[in-house]
Amino acid sequence: MLTRSGLGAAVATIVLIVCGTWWRYEELVVVGAALAVALVIALWSARATQRADVVRIVTSPRVARGDPVRAIYRVTNPGRRRLAPMTIVDECDEQVARVPIGEIGPLDRTEAVGLIPTRRRGLFPIGPWAIERTDPFRLAVGRRQSDATGQIIVHPRIYPLAGPYGAMHTVEDEAIVRTAASDPLSGFVSLREYVDGDDPRLIHWPTSARMGTLMLREHVELRRPEFTVVLDAVDTAATADDFEEMADVAASVSVHALGSGVTVRLRTTSREFPGAARPIDRDTQVLDLLTPVRQCDDSASLALAEIFQGGLDHSTIVFITGPSGPSTTLRNADRLSVVRIGAGAEAGIGITMAADDAVTFVQRWRPWM
Repeated sequence: MLTRSGLGAAVATIVLIVCGTWWRYEELVVVGAALAVALVIALWSARATQRADVVRIVTSPRVARGDPVRAIYRVTNPGRRRLAPMTIVDECDEQVARVPIGEIGPLDRTEAVGLIPTRRRGLFPIGPWAIERTDPFRLAVGRRQSDATGQIIVHPRIYPLAGPYGAMHTVEDEAIVRTAASDPLSGFVSLREYVDGDDPRLIHWPTSARMGTLMLREHVELRRPEFTVVLDAVDTAATADDFEEMADVAASVSVHALGSGVTVRLRTTSREFPGAARPIDRDTQVLDLLTPVRQCDDSASLALAEIFQGGLDHSTIVFITGPSGPSTTLRNADRLSVVRIGAGAEAGIGITMAADDAVTFVQRWRPWM
């Protein structure tokens, strides 16, 4: 295949030969013929078989969105002739990496590192890689395609959040809600005198005998509120790029809540990817839940009322939506914090916070009240 320079040389060759013949100008014909010979040599040189053996080693099969996929290319020359410089071309999710390889001596081996950019979440194939070789005059390029492929997981990026502020502040302050309880299985706090109306099952008889009055075991109920992060997956709420930022924010908030010791649930409004109904307990679970989530239309979405049809109980909800969201809301919004993420996101009635992207969200996390 000719390069741009090769195409220019081919056009020049035709023009020179035609003009030299038409005007009977032999020098032009000679120059044109020389260019034609150079093109033929360039094509032959570029198409010459590269006998290099290439092994690709992916050192990071799981990467955060925006981080490059790091691959090591181990190139071996099995022949007894020196291999000319070449370029290894590899790709993942339409992102291309070009890795130059220098000359390799006979029976020698070299290694080079390639970085393939990532731009969105998901499970993507990597490769197949190809070897490109350009002739010394850069008039033609030859390509040898391999059949080596692999898979890469690109998960949401987790941004570190500074501390428990905003809704999280409220949640963490109330991480343990202490209310008096008669449940014998709840936490014991102290003894007090019995008063009319108390549950006689809670009377502590040994102490009552020793004190000469009825003493009651006082308990508190240790209840950890559910902190539910909901990702708005309806496609009318955000663009595809904004949705990636929303997923990053949902992952960051969820992981931060986990690290703060709060019970967390992670849900989406997509029927196909509804999230986890049970509390999550580790960071990788957050990433695995959010990695495959794609936007959906209204007909394939879940309303918040469907997600919480069993009642809110003591749950606090952070609803991550796009600039045009939310796509759904709750009648009782007292425990609902709506966060808009995306280009041009604006705060408004019922919107707790608006940010253009995940980075801006992280910067505003501290003053968010």
